[in-house]
Amino acid sequence: MAKLPYCHAIGASDSLATRVQGAVAFLTVSVLMYVLGPLSPLLFVGSCLLLPWYLTFLFLAALVFPFVAPIESLYSPAFCRFALSMAGWLKGGSSIWTTEEVYKDIGGGTARVNHDLMVCYHPHGMIPCGFLLNGAIRGRSKDPSLQPPWCPLDWRVSGIQAPVLFTIPILRWVLLAFGCCVPATKKGMHKLLRDRTTFGIIPGGSEEVAIHQAGAENIYLLKRAGFIKYALQYGTTLVIAFTFGESDLYSSVGLVRSFNLWLVKRFGFVLPIFAGHWLFPLLPRSDVALNTVLGKVLKLPRIAEPTSEEVTKWQKIYIAELEALFEEHKEQFGYSDRKLKFF
Repeated sequence: MAKLPYCHAIGASDSLATRVQGAVAFLTVSVLMYVLGPLSPLLFVGSCLLLPWYLTFLFLAALVFPFVAPIESLYSPAFCRFALSMAGWLKGGSSIWTTEEVYKDIGGGTARVNHDLMVCYHPHGMIPCGFLLNGAIRGRSKDPSLQPPWCPLDWRVSGIQAPVLFTIPILRWVLLAFGCCVPATKKGMHKLLRDRTTFGIIPGGSEEVAIHQAGAENIYLLKRAGFIKYALQYGTTLVIAFTFGESDLYSSVGLVRSFNLWLVKRFGFVLPIFAGHWLFPLLPRSDVALNTVLGKVLKLPRIAEPTSEEVTKWQKIYIAELEALFEEHKEQFGYSDRKLKFF
């Protein structure tokens, strides 16, 4: 088992104040994104029936605002810092680890990370906490204490999310407030790659939400090669990241998995049924540690028009490296009895 000499944790304090702040942040962000956002059309209808016209007008203006306002105007480093305080709810906070190899390749110890990196997070989980707490939002917080001192993040780092999320009013507001969320469209991906922006991605996407199973490491990757093709077209360096604990923060109902796979294929979104802490289902379990390991760097060649054979070749290499990363470090984080299962 290779040593992981570099680690940076946030929210690691065991104090009651840190735990309470983490719970409040988790509930605030989760309710805004996953409750009020999807229910906003119903809330608007209710406001029309129950509230004075001027309050209904104000509510409508709030729903429409993120669709018409300049995107940059909604970015809030303060909101990023508030969101990152969610780490205080988790066991030992939220940690980023890396190997010596990755440390050198990503520019560790320098003033900023290298350009041209696509950081690929696995697994997605029900709510992608590793991606959220150990990704671009740390850089966007503009707070050095929230960034690994051995790898300071340029504040211009970014990340991509499912396009359908940007069509939901309140949820769109939250994503734009982070300042590092771009729709995962062909146009959005090409712009990030063309600008040589370092960004995060969850290759498993919504399909990985659909196949989630607590106590198992299900990875949706066998039919997911688009990100490999784009990376080859620009000669982008891939950083493979695995978050230990992600799969165990929530339990999900398996009976709706087939339905959700159909939903995501047909409409691009899922409707999972899940629960975390007994106190409040949207809160993740507080007895699970969250550790993201940046474990492998793949330097892809630049191929303007990669063939399907070339894409498949690098996809197989990627899957093998991801599995090797998991096997190499799983014992350290208490998952020695698990295997990755690819879909």
